[in-house]
Amino acid sequence: HPDGERLITGGDDGLIKVSLRGVEEAVLADLRGKWVDHLAASAASGVIVAGAGKDAIVFIDGAERHRFAHPSSVGGLALDSKGRRLAVAHYGGASLRYALVKDDRASELKWAGSHIAITISPDADYVFTAMQELELHGWKLPEKRDLRMSGYAAKTRSFSWDRRGRWLATSGADCAVLWPFQGKLGPQGKQPATLGQRQALCTRVAFHPSDDVIAIGYADGAAMLADLDAGDVREIAPRTDAAVSALAWSADGARIVVADEGGRVTFSSP
Repeated sequence: HPDGERLITGGDDGLIKVSLRGVEEAVLADLRGKWVDHLAASAASGVIVAGAGKDAIVFIDGAERHRFAHPSSVGGLALDSKGRRLAVAHYGGASLRYALVKDDRASELKWAGSHIAITISPDADYVFTAMQELELHGWKLPEKRDLRMSGYAAKTRSFSWDRRGRWLATSGADCAVLWPFQGKLGPQGKQPATLGQRQALCTRVAFHPSDDVIAIGYADGAAMLADLDAGDVREIAPRTDAAVSALAWSADGARIVVADEGGRVTFSSP
């Protein structure tokens, strides 16, 4: 959880669990019969959203408040920086709502195809999804102007914005691909920057919360730290043979957690 005090998990057992520091985990919800594929949480609003099947389920103060139904399975969830607007990826595009309003009518962002991940820019001016077709699709708000970014070798599964919202880092290539958002047109007509190129697929990206550096995880188990200005790249955790599946910084940026598909979790102070 972004408040740094809780760990929230969901899985194919249909259970959403919350673990507090030094306290036994508690069950937030039992959705047996459904897989909990996606979770999003906000420290600003306290809202927690779970994606299970076609539903985005909103929890406030430890209790389910309402559900938003979608035309197909939820492909991804994202909350804005205030924890108020909820973006949901699904087949045919994305839906944008006010998470705390039970009867909110979605603003539909339409684009044909399967959308499998989603992110909102820190200023809430852009929504981007990753697509099954190995590209990104975006919308500039409020006019919903379409943006397309292609050229990926694999599906993008990981997004990360830098602290000022100037760069959107993505996985899905043999490096971290960084799209520029300086200026009114965002990445339109611009080439991305690349960092940490190697002979392995980039699987995860995570910007440092206060410095111009980014952590990059790879399919060969490597985890690297790249400096945006100098371009220097160095290892931040012992390399394993399992693909990096998660990266997370502590709020103060002093530590990073690297997890892989082999079940190993490493804490580092880069």
